[in-house]
Amino acid sequence: MNNESIRIGVVGELGIGKSELVHQICHRNTRAAGAASDLAGPTVDVLDFERPNSRGNIWVEFVVLPSETRHQRSRQMLYSFGLDALFLVCSCSSPRSFLRATEWIEEAASTENILSVPVALILGGPQYIHWQSSSTLAKLVEPLAERCSAEILDLSGYTSAAAMEPKQRHLLSEFYEKIYRSKNSKGCGLGISHLR
Repeated sequence: MNNESIRIGVVGELGIGKSELVHQICHRNTRAAGAASDLAGPTVDVLDFERPNSRGNIWVEFVVLPSETRHQRSRQMLYSFGLDALFLVCSCSSPRSFLRATEWIEEAASTENILSVPVALILGGPQYIHWQSSSTLAKLVEPLAERCSAEILDLSGYTSAAAMEPKQRHLLSEFYEKIYRSKNSKGCGLGISHLR
C-alpha cells in the first residue's frame, strides 16, 4: 500500500515527555516512563492514520528531535529535512517548559523551509489541567501560541500508565488533516515565518 505521508518534528524541553507522547499516539498502549530519546539523538515513529469519511490512510511520521544543547546541529539538519509540521511539547506541570519553548521556535525559524508549516502547542503533563481556568498557565500558553501562530492541543493527563482520551485523539486527527491540506496546497499555513 502506497500511502501518502506527513512528517511532524517534535520539539521541547529535555525530559518533558516527547517520546512518551509519540509512543502513546502511535501505539495506543502504555509503557514504562523514562524512555527519553534526548541523550541518544533523534528518534522516529510512524502512525498509520485512517482519515475521516473513508478518504484513505496516510502515514504520520514523528521525528522526535533531541533537546540537549550538544544536538543543535542535528536539530538544524532535521529542520531542513522536510518537516510538514511542528509539535511544540510543553508540560502544564512545568512552567519552565513554556519559557524555553520560545527558544525552540526561534531555532526552528532560522531554517528556511520550516517557516510556513503548521505548529501545534501540545499541552502535556501527568494530570489533566484546564489551562484556561489557571491564570498562571493562561499567561504562559496564550502569548506563546500567539507568538508562534500555534494551534493549542490540550493533551494533558496522559501518562505512561494512562492512555489518551478519545477527545484528545480527535484533536490530533483534526491537526493531521490540517497538515495534510497545508502540505497539498504547497504550505499555505501561517507557520512561524513572521518570526524572522
